[in-house]
Amino acid sequence: MKPSLPQNDPQPDQRSQALEAARTQYQWSYYPNQDGIAMVQELPLPEELPTQPQWLLDVITVITIVFSNRAIEDFVAGGSGFNLFVYGVMIWIVRFIDWLGQFLEKTQRQKLFFWFVERAASFLRWRLQRKEAPKQEINRGKQNLMVHQRQNPPNQVDFQTYQELFEVIHLPCISHRFQQDRVFAAQRVAGPNPLVIQRVKTQLPEKFPLTEDQYRAVMGEADSLAQAIAENRLYIADYEVLKDIQAGTFPEGYRKYIYAPIALFAVEPGTHKTRSLVPVAIQCQQTPSANNPIFTTPPPGTPQHQQWSWLMAKTIVQIADGNYHQLISHLGGTHLFIEAFAIATQRQLAPNHPLGLLLRPHFEGTLLINWAAKNFLIDDEGTVDAVLGGTIEESRGLAAKAVRGYPFGFNDLMLPKTFELRGVDDVTQFPDYPYRDDGLLIWQAIHQWVSDYLSLYYHNDQDVINDAELQHWLQDLISSDGGRITGIGEMSESNTLGIHTKQYLTEAVTLIIFTSSAQHAAVNFPQASDMSYVPNMPLAGYQPAPTTEREMTEGEYFNLLPPIPQAELQMNTTYALGSVYYTKLGHYPEDHFADEQVQQPLQAFQNRLQEIETIINDRNEVRPTFYNVLSPSRIPQSINI
Repeated sequence: MKPSLPQNDPQPDQRSQALEAARTQYQWSYYPNQDGIAMVQELPLPEELPTQPQWLLDVITVITIVFSNRAIEDFVAGGSGFNLFVYGVMIWIVRFIDWLGQFLEKTQRQKLFFWFVERAASFLRWRLQRKEAPKQEINRGKQNLMVHQRQNPPNQVDFQTYQELFEVIHLPCISHRFQQDRVFAAQRVAGPNPLVIQRVKTQLPEKFPLTEDQYRAVMGEADSLAQAIAENRLYIADYEVLKDIQAGTFPEGYRKYIYAPIALFAVEPGTHKTRSLVPVAIQCQQTPSANNPIFTTPPPGTPQHQQWSWLMAKTIVQIADGNYHQLISHLGGTHLFIEAFAIATQRQLAPNHPLGLLLRPHFEGTLLINWAAKNFLIDDEGTVDAVLGGTIEESRGLAAKAVRGYPFGFNDLMLPKTFELRGVDDVTQFPDYPYRDDGLLIWQAIHQWVSDYLSLYYHNDQDVINDAELQHWLQDLISSDGGRITGIGEMSESNTLGIHTKQYLTEAVTLIIFTSSAQHAAVNFPQASDMSYVPNMPLAGYQPAPTTEREMTEGEYFNLLPPIPQAELQMNTTYALGSVYYTKLGHYPEDHFADEQVQQPLQAFQNRLQEIETIINDRNEVRPTFYNVLSPSRIPQSINI
């Protein structure tokens, strides 16, 4: 869409002259105000456009980090001839692609190139088909053998077997502690998915018929359900959204299970700031019945052989949490959600529109990594299809559900609002929630930076209303052939949906930047520390949930866990995705903001981030649950991995 022009200009040719004058004099495409006064101050035009394919160099940096877990400078400085050889090959690849891009600038050359590629591809397909026929019988025999081995796994798997997968990758600390109830509860507030836990506000749901005796057996005779609810100390994690998900069937030969459990937690009574969540009870499926019992925390001193049932129940919660995390909180809630804003910004905001200048660094790499995910992770028979619990169609559907506004629409995703809606904003009665506490620090810092920046260009609400590019940007985000973002915008007195106030614009932009940076960091990087060791958080079950309260056996527990090939694939994927740190929040490219007015608020933002780093370090000295995921130095600027 093109920006609208002032409505009171008398003649079309005068409007065209005004538009052209604005484009010449200003780094913006139109005069938005009714009186023809430009909304932004004059800014120098860039001297020249970059000629080097910087994005390709950035991609190479990320790829290098994935495979070596080191910065590209460290990789090259490693000293080995192989490192230098790899780096040299990548540089030549970049140069070739750069030359190819220049060669294909002319249409006739493009036609010739694609004609050649098509003919070469046809020839290669023909040659491969001729070579493939003799191998089919051999491959069929190998496949039958693999299916037989999957259906009849050796009964010699134990924790040591999963630990031995970490031959090169460092074995995460959680591998030694994941069986502890304290660690299980901590992952609800400081794990990969600290977004599900919510307060029980009035009473337990009817579908979770926990008795008073069961509660007191865990929390003590001095406590009660009614008292815990009244004091805002009772919390629940309900994975109802997974209840109708069809279990996956890939790879062939594996039978998977996915569960929709309900887990109850409580905070001990008192006023001490170190009080943490205590797991109370777990129901492995949604509908209560004799075949779907409620499991409660075993009393202290219970022998190990009597704890397998409880460990299986906790594992079923972890499986559900892992699927919710990967598809809703991570893929749908950050990657695909932000993609809509990246595209709308490119379509609707001029290259030097102030909002476009602010947002574009926070979209760097997002479309590329989403393309890679689409083609290599969530494709048919890809990694997601192989390791997650549902079919690939179900997995994609859950991710789309998140983009369409589950569990919250855009306006309810403002971080303080989400805590309020989930009832987890009471610091006094729910003191140990590191994601909330650190997240709010980052949110407030971004909010102040966005407010200061936008105030340089929008002096009042009318400036916002008159910004036609901004209004078109919103329409692109909500349109059926655009982003289809739900719950975004504010209504005017005339019942028109748009962006009508500086305050709302500031909130919306804060959410976009927070999601692109801190929110993605919160759900992405714990993959390496918490999800690469599969017994802690498997992504699929391989045995039905327990149907009785009888003692389960060690063998039944290990049959629930993924087979070793699946565990290795999950380890490799989650470690790679959770180990790449590229760019840092608050550090924009040099000379990105040509307007000198921006430097003072930007420096204030960077200073505040340094202060937050110190605050979080100090918190980790005393709080019961260590959490450094949202330390500013560990938050990338954009979703680039």
